[in-house]
Amino acid sequence: MASERLRRMLQEARERETAAALPDRLPGIRCGGYRQETDLPAWVATAIAGFIRTDSVPVATIGEDAGPERLADWIESFARDRGLGDHVLIGTGMRFFPWLECVLPGSGWATAVRAALGEDLFAVSADGTVLVAVLAEEYDYLGFAAHASAPGG
Repeated sequence: MASERLRRMLQEARERETAAALPDRLPGIRCGGYRQETDLPAWVATAIAGFIRTDSVPVATIGEDAGPERLADWIESFARDRGLGDHVLIGTGMRFFPWLECVLPGSGWATAVRAALGEDLFAVSADGTVLVAVLAEEYDYLGFAAHASAPGG
């Protein structure tokens, strides 16, 4: 029990350092504070769990051979076409600081987010009504989107 508590404390300390540095690694993106899973509507976690299943069917795909600029344009267009908007929460992949509130510029944000956080991208509109995910697979990037079924999620 004590070792689990120590492991958790060490992970939180490492993530606190990463979280403090992350906004500087996102040029052109205005960053706010971090949000917890509990700050998001429950439907978001359910949708993400569905996206990451091996039998999930993406809304759109693009080949890995697209090149970085074309891929970034595709991601940004995909998000825009699904109604994500510019005020979003970006999934960080961290346990203690899982979502970062951001205001995205009109373009260039996908490259910055992927450089800072890795290939997979999860973004939720700040009002909690739209979720967009882009997942890197072996030969393709898969685009997923979901919308709240009713006001408030």
